[in-house]
Amino acid sequence: MAASKATPVLDVIMSLFPHGYVDHAGYRARLEATGQQHRAPSGRHTSFENPPCSAVDLFALTGQLLLKSGAYHHISPTVAGARIKDKLTVSPAARKRWIASGKSWRGDRSLDLPKPPAEVERLWKELMRFAGERVYRSPGYTVTARKWWEAAVALFCIADEAALDIGFQAEGRKSAQAEYIETPIRERQELARRAGKNWAPSTLSRTANPDQVCILPKSRTPRVGCTLRSLSHNLSLLPGRGLARAHWSLAPISQAYDSDGSTKPFNLIVLPLPFGIQAHAFKGMPADEGSWGWFDVVPHWCPPTGYETSPDGMTDFLSFIEDVISRAAQDVGSVQALVLPEAALSQEAFKALCERLRGIEGFELLIAGLFDGPLPVGKGIRHGNFTGMARFSRSSKGTVAYDISIREKHHRWRLDRGQIETYALGASLDVNRGWWEHIDLLSRTLDVFVLRGGASVTTLICEDLARNDPCQELVRGIGPNLVVALLMDGPQRKDRWPARYATVLAEDPGSSVLSVTSLGLIRRTNQAGHFAPANEIALFRDDTGATTEIRLPAGAQAMCLTLQPTALTERTLDGRPDKSDAQSWRLSGVQPVRIDEPNEKIMDGFWPAPFQAASANPSSSSS
Repeated sequence: MAASKATPVLDVIMSLFPHGYVDHAGYRARLEATGQQHRAPSGRHTSFENPPCSAVDLFALTGQLLLKSGAYHHISPTVAGARIKDKLTVSPAARKRWIASGKSWRGDRSLDLPKPPAEVERLWKELMRFAGERVYRSPGYTVTARKWWEAAVALFCIADEAALDIGFQAEGRKSAQAEYIETPIRERQELARRAGKNWAPSTLSRTANPDQVCILPKSRTPRVGCTLRSLSHNLSLLPGRGLARAHWSLAPISQAYDSDGSTKPFNLIVLPLPFGIQAHAFKGMPADEGSWGWFDVVPHWCPPTGYETSPDGMTDFLSFIEDVISRAAQDVGSVQALVLPEAALSQEAFKALCERLRGIEGFELLIAGLFDGPLPVGKGIRHGNFTGMARFSRSSKGTVAYDISIREKHHRWRLDRGQIETYALGASLDVNRGWWEHIDLLSRTLDVFVLRGGASVTTLICEDLARNDPCQELVRGIGPNLVVALLMDGPQRKDRWPARYATVLAEDPGSSVLSVTSLGLIRRTNQAGHFAPANEIALFRDDTGATTEIRLPAGAQAMCLTLQPTALTERTLDGRPDKSDAQSWRLSGVQPVRIDEPNEKIMDGFWPAPFQAASANPSSSSS
């Protein structure tokens, strides 16, 4: 059987840009024709004789070539006195040229995109000399670095340097490259916001085929491993949108800039709702075949969206939350974030909580697990397992607004005999069956919010933390500063599964990981007596290797964690340092939160006012 013909360099470029891209001549022609800045020209460059005018597009193009050829793992910085035969070594002089070229092309304090510097033009011509050469060759043919690799690596690194502040808020005018990329994104984001909708891009490139590759900003550069993501500081090369999509939400342009905001402590409350879970909250639907079935979580601690209940219930619930935050603020000064575990709230309660929290001075972030959420199309509500994030921003005029993202879980939870016995759920679920979570998996996405201008945060839901695909590749590529994992689980101990998987992300890409669970299942675990009693509602792991169990003392309703953003200098695989703008969010304080006379129903795991529980087989309904 004849071997298939290998793909040449030009074909990879053409598949990534099937309709061409915008070169600098086309960019200038559009500006001169319309007088509008930062607009993509209608005509695209299809001969590929010139490099793209956008650093994002050049990053996508060269990144794809380095990935498909395997060239990236041949890269090594030059080390004095050490010979690394057959490697693509990068000298200090080369790094210096790449950094200088990237800075020149970035266009700091410039309105228009600069012309690609001479170094980029030269390297592009060198790369195109090998347009017909096969991208991949078997290891026997790649004992030494191939001739076109050096040009591709150099262009990739220059593009990364030119993308320094793309996706983040910065003091003063942004670079021309950042304005070119961000202006149309912000315009569309603002239109969606005015229409009462939420939108965030899954790629920064307007011309690269998103079915092939997506490009988003980046927060952390891994210190371990030898991967393509180790070769960039500012941009991430992500898989095509069919596998999974990450959405990057830019901070509002109207947000007041705080030059000291990135170094201020971040006070975060973990509130382990529900405080109690009854066995009947798990409803099983046995399959005809006797070894498995579906199960639904039917909450008694919060009414589903659209259910009629006394308005006093919502008032009492919101007052309880406000009391917890107020009491924590008496100790730490101000509270910036609140986190509630998996399946803690309905979408309706989440949005009502957002409205209440916008009145709290200095509040920045709400994260909560939701047991219902929006239909993909229309205004309906569906039962499921979602994570909700809301980012609060204060404008220079003092007004407070918030952006919401709600996305669904990527993997179903499977309850087996061991878990059913540990949580004492045998009254609801047959221990002789494996019970799968009865949820749809319609879209696999990851939402990333920019916090304080220069940091990023995202969420995972239970199984998403444990499974390597598909969202782990997105998390590792972007390297968010803070990953919050929402669980419905037992105690968060160092010897249990969340700690193992948090360690992976803390090492690569270097994210700080906070896993949180409800007190309800912990109480059931303690009462079942299979293990020693424990009240660890959360676990924090950072890039230093420090792992901290967060235990809820008797009589406390929540725990207040203080995270300290810590500036770092990181280096890429080729040896380039960043601008010391990377951050590690590290735990610097833990204190219990106790309020006077907390609502007894909430403390028992119920909504403050009666409501009719949802059916055992919830279905979509209009709201």
